[in-house]
Amino acid sequence: MFFGKIKVKDSLNCILAHTITINNKTFKKGTIISDIEKKYFSTNKIKTIVCAKLDKNDIHEDKAANLIIKKFKNNSLAVEKAFTGRANILANKSGLLVINEEKINSFNKISDDITIATLKNNCKVKKGEMIATIKIISFSVKLLFINKIQKLFLKNALIINQFQHKKCALILTHYNKMNIKLNTITEKRIKERLKNLNCILDTINYCEHDSKEISKNINSNLKNKIEVIMVLGSSAIVDINDKIPEAIKLSKGKIIRFGMPVDPGNLLLLGKIDNTHVIGLPGCARSPSLNGFDWILERVISDTNINKFDIANMGVGGLLKTLNLRDKLEKKNKNYNITSVILAAGQSKRMKEINKLLVKINNETLIEKIVKSSLESSANNTVVVLGHESNLLLKYLTNKNLTTTINKDYLKGQSSSLQAGLSALPEDCDAAIIILADMPDINFKLINQLIDNYNPDENKSIIIPTYNNKKGNPILLSREFFPDILSIKGDKGAKDIIKKNKKYIKEIAQNNESVLKDIDTKEDLNKYTNNLKG
Repeated sequence: MFFGKIKVKDSLNCILAHTITINNKTFKKGTIISDIEKKYFSTNKIKTIVCAKLDKNDIHEDKAANLIIKKFKNNSLAVEKAFTGRANILANKSGLLVINEEKINSFNKISDDITIATLKNNCKVKKGEMIATIKIISFSVKLLFINKIQKLFLKNALIINQFQHKKCALILTHYNKMNIKLNTITEKRIKERLKNLNCILDTINYCEHDSKEISKNINSNLKNKIEVIMVLGSSAIVDINDKIPEAIKLSKGKIIRFGMPVDPGNLLLLGKIDNTHVIGLPGCARSPSLNGFDWILERVISDTNINKFDIANMGVGGLLKTLNLRDKLEKKNKNYNITSVILAAGQSKRMKEINKLLVKINNETLIEKIVKSSLESSANNTVVVLGHESNLLLKYLTNKNLTTTINKDYLKGQSSSLQAGLSALPEDCDAAIIILADMPDINFKLINQLIDNYNPDENKSIIIPTYNNKKGNPILLSREFFPDILSIKGDKGAKDIIKKNKKYIKEIAQNNESVLKDIDTKEDLNKYTNNLKG
């Protein structure tokens, strides 16, 4: 690849190295120079520009990222299309992210121009969460390095072990008399933790803090085919020969490890009886804050292998006291990051020779009108997906605070545009508002309504406007549904996803039919403009 100054007359198909503005028109970094750009530069007496020029052994950054990301794909992951040399990997299910660190490190050593960054190994992830990103550093990659990657087996380098619905029991011990208040707090916290891992607490037992009594309750749970037994004593475990570890041995179990290099959570004990895990809980299990017990429970519930050496390796990053304080501050100031995705790639087939998005209504094109509504709203960002006649539409979108992406597969239908839009979202995006560009009456107030009603903590993750009980557009979709969108094929939108997830829907009734009106035909356009005049 050549990088440097290139004469404009020789710049066709070269890649613009830096964003430049000429006579109030902006050309972004990464733009592939076409005859249109060449002509504009020449007309404005620009003689040279800084570009990258690929040779026959170079693979463009987006093509390279798309080739590479396929090597990682498995049923637990969803992959986005590359945008500006970056391709993201999302969780296709909730569970524990298990990373083969050796494979990831080997991958990152192949070339300085090819990188993958991941979340921390063995961390809990939610469906739709970004777990890794592949980034091509320069504008291209040598074919030699792509061939090296093709020889690697990376399918299991990133796996999400889904949380299983296991039968769980809790044994609470006491001396002489139960502490009902403390037991109530404990039960509540354990139930909350299990609920977050797709489990419920099947059985709760109470007994004296005596090894024989504890063993008796353990054996009773084993007979009932309980898969995870948790024991929280009225007195903390302080030695490998204390009451709870002794009870596990009496029940013919083995101790995997007592004590862990995680704080809070140091005094945790992990044992096993046949296929049933027994966890001796530290006192911090009563706390809602993250502690060592959470890390052990997540592995056990997700069927992720865990041994004494795995626990020994938890020390780096195991100081959770500070982490919990940071987490509280972040939650206190939590603001959702929501982006509008405007779908403007269609061919306007029913308008025949007219591109409806270029039709002017009150001296403003339809594409400008819908973009203006998004930019005036409280959405954090705006992404516009173009396809058909993208060069004509781009003329009306220059110098606006938005991101444009070209869907080269727009002929495959709406699903391809949805997927292109998701791939161009900011990495910290919590939800996307899907807006159809041919709906002229969608205004910023409606977009703000959708944003204001979004609350995933209360299962309000799909927000839909309605008129006379009919669902309309635009719709807001939480990140957890992004993997489902990435799996859609053909000329389809998100209707099937909405049907399958009714419990997450919040409908917002409107007092007019703007959420149902789009412009598909010349008759629709004439009717709309006549109504404006009337």
